[in-house]
Amino acid sequence: MQNIKHNKKEYQKITLVLVIFLFIFLVGCQSGSVQTYKVGTDGLTIEFASSNPKSIYEGENFGTALFVNNVGSANVSKENPGLLKISFDDYRLKFVNSKNNYNETTVILSGKGKNFPKGDELTAEFYFESLRLTHLRESSKTNINYNLCYPYNTEVTIVTCIDTKIANRDETAAACASETYNGAAGQGAPIVITKIVPEIMLQTEYVRPQFKIYIENKGNGYVTNQANCYDTNINDRNSSGRVNVYAYLSGKPLECGPDNSTTLRLVDGESFIRCYLPNNEQGYSRKNKNYLTPLTVSIDYTYTLITNQEIEIKRDDTLEQTASQNCNSYQILDNDNNCIDKCQFCINNSGDERCQENKPFETFIFGENFSCACTLQQCNTKEPNGNCIKGYCPGNLYCCSTNQCDKYQVEYNGKCLDKCTYCSTHSENKILCPISFNFTGFTCEEVTKLECDTYAKNKTCISGYCGGANINKYCINLNKI
Repeated sequence: MQNIKHNKKEYQKITLVLVIFLFIFLVGCQSGSVQTYKVGTDGLTIEFASSNPKSIYEGENFGTALFVNNVGSANVSKENPGLLKISFDDYRLKFVNSKNNYNETTVILSGKGKNFPKGDELTAEFYFESLRLTHLRESSKTNINYNLCYPYNTEVTIVTCIDTKIANRDETAAACASETYNGAAGQGAPIVITKIVPEIMLQTEYVRPQFKIYIENKGNGYVTNQANCYDTNINDRNSSGRVNVYAYLSGKPLECGPDNSTTLRLVDGESFIRCYLPNNEQGYSRKNKNYLTPLTVSIDYTYTLITNQEIEIKRDDTLEQTASQNCNSYQILDNDNNCIDKCQFCINNSGDERCQENKPFETFIFGENFSCACTLQQCNTKEPNGNCIKGYCPGNLYCCSTNQCDKYQVEYNGKCLDKCTYCSTHSENKILCPISFNFTGFTCEEVTKLECDTYAKNKTCISGYCGGANINKYCINLNKI
């Protein structure tokens, strides 16, 4: 009898070892060598080039370069890219005219893997001219600010025990026991699953497994649960500090959080969430033996790093000092030898070569309604659509259009356009132009609301994109009907 018990115990040990090796083999076959790279607490990193200047002279052209490296385990793909944005004090610096010199760069980088053992990398370069100092200054310090947003994922797969014998005092009857997973070393991402604690709940003849998952922001950036960087706002209270959590037991989804909301807010950078067997599932029979099965936890989020580079602008005494009767940098000397603001001058002389500087894009047009009327914040909002230009007004004012567009319109190149007209040539604007519509061929046509609602099912009509005197105009593609 003793030999039978001994042999049974040995058989259970051998079975446990075989199950573990089989699981490791299967995971390795599915993901190759990627699993070995899922370590650490970094995602994308920024490194400045050693050649970047720390000081320059006024009126000098210079460039800065930085390296963005994906040292984590997730990919930043073309379908959902990251964004590198820069900002600076345009009273101290201005962009040097260059075909590819924009304040926003798309980031697409593969994570660590067999093809990129050290992670994929890109180089971004930006070129500036330092503006003249006032007569009272010998030098001035200013910052170039870099904002890197990228969508990312943290994922870990572990072997967990479905312990049906938690109320059994005979330890020899259990092939495995529930154990806490410690992931403090990270999974190759800034959001880290630090711990997974299995909790087996007794329910008459069944057990219901649930898992307490501890999550921490171990990076130096800001996290939101928004789906992409075009929508990300780290100051939005509804999304700031939040992540989306998903869990799968034996390949089947678990419910996470109250009411299966899947959303978790990190308080002071950390928190926990419970993932559990769905209520409509019965659970695991206590008559069955304990067994091992895979548990996968996946977290989606966008992550934002903010850093800056300080530049000192020094006075160049070799430059000829501007005489007091000459114009300031934001002014132009007109034909009557009067210094007037560039904004005022260029409204009536937009073809003058002196009105070609600092254009937000090549086809920018000065409108009759332009004036020195915007703050910096307003100008930053209007500038991407060609409704504001910097360096054309004195002090803290900026040259912008003063349109009062209706809600069905968008302000573009100094004019109020129906959104339908705008989206037909700017469908890449995912905020104003829904990605579910192909706006090619769409125009404002006179149809009834009932007709538009009917065609909307086939994505050939959309309301709220046309207006004017005729309220029965809708954005529609008649060719597709």
